[in-house]
Amino acid sequence: MNLSKRKSEFLFFATAFSVAALTIAALPSLTNSIARASGAGLDVEVPFEIKALKAPGLVAPYFLQDNHGAMVVSDQAGGVYSVTFGGKVTALADKTKVRNPAGVAVGPAGFGSYEGNIFVLAATGGIKGACEVERIDKSGAVSTFAKLPDAAATECRDLEFGAAGSPFAGKLYAAASGNATIYAIDSSGKATVFGTYNKPLVFELTTITFPPASDSKAAGMMLVGMRAKGSFASKVGRISIVGPDGKMKDEVYLVGFTRPSGFAWSPSSFGSYSDELLIADTGKFAAENDNERDGNIYRVEKDLARPFASGLMDPTDMKFIGSKAVICDPAEKGKGQGAIVIISSLL
Repeated sequence: MNLSKRKSEFLFFATAFSVAALTIAALPSLTNSIARASGAGLDVEVPFEIKALKAPGLVAPYFLQDNHGAMVVSDQAGGVYSVTFGGKVTALADKTKVRNPAGVAVGPAGFGSYEGNIFVLAATGGIKGACEVERIDKSGAVSTFAKLPDAAATECRDLEFGAAGSPFAGKLYAAASGNATIYAIDSSGKATVFGTYNKPLVFELTTITFPPASDSKAAGMMLVGMRAKGSFASKVGRISIVGPDGKMKDEVYLVGFTRPSGFAWSPSSFGSYSDELLIADTGKFAAENDNERDGNIYRVEKDLARPFASGLMDPTDMKFIGSKAVICDPAEKGKGQGAIVIISSLL
């Protein structure tokens, strides 16, 4: 045995461990408290930071999308806005132009002549009104792009373009929870029923996501967050797999949530949890839950959802923009007073 070599290796690893320990010790506190209605504030695992973005002009951020590194955000109080990570808020269409907005989407190349246009699913006739898709062009003009064919399509939720290179490409998909239906919309504005999910239970729909081609369970499929309507059990929320034919698969992608409301795969720059699926769970709505902070973020490792961040109020959507996880929470500061919450790696 070469004792001098073993001694050298030991000294190398001891030095590396000491440097790592000093680096972590030097990091600022990673448990942040922000303005809140009640509860212990926001918490996240080391070495990540979680904080609320100061964005004057936003009231209750609801859904969001990435637009070349900036955020496009719908506000439950009305309007659609562009938001920077510096907190600058610019109205793309204010609350007088878009009322009761929900999901937002940015037109991709090849979707007619609408590349870069902003689409928003909204109940323009009133909060209980039928959902329709509004289009905001680059000049800020707003027009109705598509009307969902079922007048009972209320409770507007998510709006997503099909993933490029997948069977869903070239279509815009809108989720309406009032009738548990997803609609497919082409570039001419024609909307058709893609799938209705009311058997064996009527489901409340929350969000639509398309997994990467590398996903072993659902590549080339659509993932839909849902929860059985009228259920009082806390962990009946699920992420279901829907095929290009609009039919829900018998196999469930993940179960055990209260209300899975946003999920996305982290980029390679997201610290020690790169290339993992993160899931936002709304929990019970604050207005029905004495403002309890039961909103959580989970990360999926080896098909198990593990706690990652907690202390949110009502997270309703989550996307990755650059190297940051961005979460809309329309009740973060109390009923009807929300914030955009940012999680970033400190490594």
